[in-house]
Amino acid sequence: LVDIADGSAPAAAPAAAAAPAAASPASTPAPAAAATGGAGVQAFKLADIGEGIAEVTLTEWFVKEGDNVKEMDNLCSVESDKASVELTSPYTGKVVKIYHKVQDTVKVGSALVDIADGSAPAAAPAAAAAPAAASPASTPAPAAAATGGAGVQAFKLADIGEGIAEVTLTEWFVKEGDNVKEMDNLCSVESDKASVELTSPYTGKVVKIYHKVQDTVKVGSALVDIADG
Repeated sequence: LVDIADGSAPAAAPAAAAAPAAASPASTPAPAAAATGGAGVQAFKLADIGEGIAEVTLTEWFVKEGDNVKEMDNLCSVESDKASVELTSPYTGKVVKIYHKVQDTVKVGSALVDIADGSAPAAAPAAAAAPAAASPASTPAPAAAATGGAGVQAFKLADIGEGIAEVTLTEWFVKEGDNVKEMDNLCSVESDKASVELTSPYTGKVVKIYHKVQDTVKVGSALVDIADG
């Protein structure tokens, strides 16, 4: 939806496919976004969210071209037929291009926004899932953010709002030493009302896993380190 310019090497962002809790069976996974781009400018794209969802409707912009944003600031709101999501910035920088207008239909893989920033490592985007009105009992699903130095990226649990400070890690789909591709499932986490499968923002090798199944993971804590080429 938006492109962000920065001086770092491009980094791909994680996607969180929200699987609402049993208390709200009518809701579907909420969309996430991925960040990619060339040196200096990062293109923030709508990630593959599974469940056969190929497109979403852009319902609101919280920024305009020329605005300065900080990491985790809200960029826009999108919705599928059953869920709405606020997508947050993976970067601190300046919005240099917005690709879609409110009420546009955005296909998976399409750029949302370009962001330019001057920081070194690029951070990955987080999506705070807000389940649709059809399932008011469910709470926002957690997302993850990726940060790290050259060569190794630390994939962290992002701030997901709604007062949620921690989640339970319920399953690992990878182990240390495994090679993963961008969008491969890494792990599953859950809050009191929602469960989420977090996907890799990178193609690379899992070099460190920080938590065991059933561990409580606080927002901001590293989940896994991935070395990419």
